Amino acid sequence: MIDVEVRVSGILMCCDESIMGLTFGNDYAIKKVPFDDLQFKDSITDGRGQLIVDYFSSRLYDGEKTFFMCIEKESLFPIEGPHLDANRRFFTDRDFDCQEQLEPWKELESSFLYERIALLHLFKSGNIGFRDVFYVFRYNTGFMNNNLRNRSHQETRNIIDDRKFVLEAEEVEECNQFLSDFSGQAFGLMKHCIDEFVWGLEQIDIPTGFEQYTTALEMTLLEQNQQGKKQALANRVAVLVGENNCEIQQIHQKMLDYYRYRSESLHEGDGTNISDVELRELENLVRAVLKKCLYRCKHEQLINATVTWDEVKIKIINDLKNQVIALKGQGILPL
Repeated sequence: MIDVEVRVSGILMCCDESIMGLTFGNDYAIKKVPFDDLQFKDSITDGRGQLIVDYFSSRLYDGEKTFFMCIEKESLFPIEGPHLDANRRFFTDRDFDCQEQLEPWKELESSFLYERIALLHLFKSGNIGFRDVFYVFRYNTGFMNNNLRNRSHQETRNIIDDRKFVLEAEEVEECNQFLSDFSGQAFGLMKHCIDEFVWGLEQIDIPTGFEQYTTALEMTLLEQNQQGKKQALANRVAVLVGENNCEIQQIHQKMLDYYRYRSESLHEGDGTNISDVELRELENLVRAVLKKCLYRCKHEQLINATVTWDEVKIKIINDLKNQVIALKGQGILPL
């Protein structure tokens, strides 16, 4: 076996120093790094050494220098080493660099980073995330020293949304607890629904993002072949998120309007009713729904460690149906 030394680093975009209190996990440190000290500076600048536009909204200033919030990690993991065919007479450097054996580790690391950022998106709004994550692998195969640089580039990353992810002092501990509670199995149960929400966040086109958010709600709260989707979704979102009867009625009406806007955009190509205001309001509703469902997943896992998302979803929907029936009887929701 051969030990591989690896350094992982990247800029956490659209955030500030308030995230330094986060326990990012998996041995990552969060640091505030001067622009000139970035180890990957040459990869995020143009031919004149100027920062590329993708990172403009992520700059921090102290009056003299430009800084970025970054993740950094150094680790060690084993690989088997070169697999050589004894019948071959000639070999190239590629035969000894073992790059294919580095990929499983990198894929696991990328999955962890994706999960962490997705959970931060669920915790509160703000365009935190990565455009690039840089990997430097160093190891000796017995035949040659390897120093391989690799970059994971997020082509779909939304670089237009400049909303900062900022934590108030009292939110840091709460956010750390949120990351601890819902990483791993709880996140895995709802990953396909969360993926749809994150995909909506990545959209630069407002109507497209709006459509993805609506789809995320449908995936979470509607049964397959659901009849009366618009009314059922409006009822369930309102009951799940609304804190009182007035809020429930307001959210119910907004969801009816939003579903109509989505249909006009998707089926008629008319997204004129969807402004940035409607987009952000729907984003916050989806975030609230997914968080409520994550808490339910965590509760159900404590009862049954092997519970599936389909089983949890059925329980959530049945509970919401009963609440809707009760509120209809009270005249809070329309019959």
